[in-house]
Amino acid sequence: MATGSAPEQTLFVRKASGLVKGWSGGDGFRYSFFSVNLFLAIWSFAYACFFPGGSMFWAIVITAIFMVLEIIVYSGLISAMPRAGGDYVWQSRIFHSAVGFAFCAVGWWFILWLWTPIYADMGVQTTVKPIFRILGLNGAADWLGGRTGIFISALVVIAISSTLVAIGMRAYAKFQVFAMYVGLAGVVVLGILLLATPGDSFKQKFNAAAERYYGGDVGLLDLQKYQTDADGLFVYDDDGAIVPAEGEKYDGAFEAIEAIGAGTGMPTSTFEGGFGKETWFLIPFMLFWMGWPVWGATLYGEVRGAKDFRKNIYQLLGGLFVPTLIALAFLALMTWKVGYQAFMGTMAAFWWGISPLGGDSVSPTAMLSWIVPNAAFQVILIAAISLLLFGWFGTLFLSSTRMIFAAAFDRILPEGAARVTSGGVPVVALLLMTIPSIIVAALYAYSPESKEYGVTIVKLFTYDATLGIVIMFLVTGLAFMVMKWRARSIWDAAALPKGEIAGIPWMAVIAAIYSAFMIWVVYRFIIDPMYGTNNKESGIFMGVLYVAAVVVWLIAYVVRKRQGMELEAVAKEIPVE
Repeated sequence: MATGSAPEQTLFVRKASGLVKGWSGGDGFRYSFFSVNLFLAIWSFAYACFFPGGSMFWAIVITAIFMVLEIIVYSGLISAMPRAGGDYVWQSRIFHSAVGFAFCAVGWWFILWLWTPIYADMGVQTTVKPIFRILGLNGAADWLGGRTGIFISALVVIAISSTLVAIGMRAYAKFQVFAMYVGLAGVVVLGILLLATPGDSFKQKFNAAAERYYGGDVGLLDLQKYQTDADGLFVYDDDGAIVPAEGEKYDGAFEAIEAIGAGTGMPTSTFEGGFGKETWFLIPFMLFWMGWPVWGATLYGEVRGAKDFRKNIYQLLGGLFVPTLIALAFLALMTWKVGYQAFMGTMAAFWWGISPLGGDSVSPTAMLSWIVPNAAFQVILIAAISLLLFGWFGTLFLSSTRMIFAAAFDRILPEGAARVTSGGVPVVALLLMTIPSIIVAALYAYSPESKEYGVTIVKLFTYDATLGIVIMFLVTGLAFMVMKWRARSIWDAAALPKGEIAGIPWMAVIAAIYSAFMIWVVYRFIIDPMYGTNNKESGIFMGVLYVAAVVVWLIAYVVRKRQGMELEAVAKEIPVE
């Protein structure tokens, strides 16, 4: 009588990943470009109000220099281990399975749920609300600011992001091409309009459009002036609110935002402030925008030619420098044509709740479209540029699904999370992003507001969204720094520059400088309340996330141990393709 034998136990879930190398180097560049998103730049500019003595221009330049180091670090690791999962795979193979999973589960999985309402708010404020105002749908625009409007907006973002992931890498790449070129064409049109419009003419057109779309009944022309001290800066009450001066009026909306920019202490030019400490303090805010040229690192198991170190650098540098140069040109033009204080006044007015435009954030794309007094033209132009935003929405879940997939492929997560369709889409991993994001969005919108902070506690946690990723990137920098000694066989086999000084590779020196910079950024997040992460609640929240990740790993360790497998044995091998 024949006896059956037990099925062979393999380290990985299967002999091939099932993912498809569906992207070219050009697709990798475009994904990096979308990740360093121009709409994120607008949000980062807004935070300059909290350090008015700093230079936005020099903060961007300094940040870009350090991001070049980040690109070198990540290009080297991609070249050495071009596998789905990126940071998780590298940290696991260089340090330990538990280290890789704990930091990357927080940075690529749990923390990304919090980005859903961030993406939604950005879309609403910069695109949807301005279009609704132009179309006269003021009730709908106001509704978007309510709890249900916030939740529905997040659901729309989840639906778009899930769809862009579910259609597969090749189809998403085609959409990226379309969205990038149409969006950039819109940006060029805006630049031409701004160049061709004298400053006085812009002011008149701004005031006329503001009154047309927002009306005097929301305080456009009746906005009270505010008390200022001997230096012309606003006077604040004990709660941080700006104290109004009864009975005084501004002539129009432009004059109001200009006065707000001056009153909050903003400089008259983006170039003022030099290399002072407040310029450096702007850098963590700049990382909210500029920190992500390597966002596609988890996808490079599906990018052709990923072992080529130089090509990786070119792709990622393009993704960093193209939006950075556009943003710098935009700031220079706004300083010249509109006035830096007026531009920053739109941001300060929003943060302090004194916007002369019904409390809306004044979207730069909207207010520049007002140069042409035609509603149809304005809507078309805003919608065209918004493709840069909607093309970016796919990044919300796409990179994260590959980290989840990789952890399941290594048998830390249930094997079902490594399941892929015939087109290479990890559907279960996608659900592990989508379903929790819906829950977080609901909590963000409907949970009670904190009396101390004036926002829902989940909204407070969104300020940790950058911190969690920065910590993960720091650990990756440290991994590359010690790769020669911790993973010698991988280092020797990698097609990397191997030059050394005193026995230390230049690549390790670059990684050390990058890691030191990221340690400084984390330190600033921890000690300075201006970033919204320096509070007990955020500390507890981040601690809970890391503990949860460690608990998941420990459960997997026990389960696999009972099955006769050591998780660390898996982490000693490079995943199959």
